[in-house]
Amino acid sequence: MKAQKPGLHPRNRHHQRYDLPALCQAHPDLQGYITLNPLGEQTIDFANPQAVKALNKALLAHFYAVKHWDIPDGFLCPPVPGRADYIHHLADLLAQDSGEVPKQATILDIGTGANLIYPLIGVHEYGWRFTGSEISRKPSPARRRLSMATPD
Repeated sequence: MKAQKPGLHPRNRHHQRYDLPALCQAHPDLQGYITLNPLGEQTIDFANPQAVKALNKALLAHFYAVKHWDIPDGFLCPPVPGRADYIHHLADLLAQDSGEVPKQATILDIGTGANLIYPLIGVHEYGWRFTGSEISRKPSPARRRLSMATPD
């Protein structure tokens, strides 16, 4: 039996430990960052930004059908399970009045950053539309590619 991650939203796809073989199939570059912990279990070095980035690419490809996610060096690399939790809690807030998660919500993401993490998860999980704003004047080709690749 796989260990459960406590405290995650019930609809979060990331309750189990990472299935690293499946994630490596989704993003083969992740394999180069797999190591064994002191218990002999497969893991990655979460202190290595490139390993975390490869894990995020694999998670987004495997769970959210995002095939070309990338962020420039120096930008924040958000933990996908925690960001998915925020989206599911937002869905709960939006469902408070009607009892149902709205299917046609439009969400304003202030401070979208280079990674577009909330729109990517929210579009996949709920079909919501997102409008993002960002004050950084540094252009992000990754953000532009992702926004163009996300279905309407």
